[in-house]
Amino acid sequence: MANTFYSYSVYIEPSSNAAISILKDNLDSFYQKQIITNKPEIVLIDNQITITFDDDYNFYIYLSDEEHVNEEATEIANDQDVDWNENIFDKEKLKTCKKRFEVWGDDDFDMDYFNDSLFIIEQIENFNNIIIFQNE
Repeated sequence: MANTFYSYSVYIEPSSNAAISILKDNLDSFYQKQIITNKPEIVLIDNQITITFDDDYNFYIYLSDEEHVNEEATEIANDQDVDWNENIFDKEKLKTCKKRFEVWGDDDFDMDYFNDSLFIIEQIENFNNIIIFQNE
């Protein structure tokens, strides 16, 4: 993935309850909270969620189930010992993953949307049996 801002790969184990439509609903609910003043438009088309803020800043979440996902999961299992949060992960479970959420944002050199990137990951973490890696 060439996307460098807020870029994550979320590997989804076969036993996971993760789904792109549920994630969209969870993001809608999260951003409707009264304390949030910058409420984005959240659109799901095909396998991609686009989150657009008032200043046209976008986050993207794509559900990928192409063959290369499992190949890359296996490579990561062989090369890395910890996930995005520096936690040890189950390498054998990662090798079973054939789907992932690919998360990234537009360029944000001033890091205006850093907190939102964490809010999005927090919503994804509500699913079970996922393994998250930050792309570098």
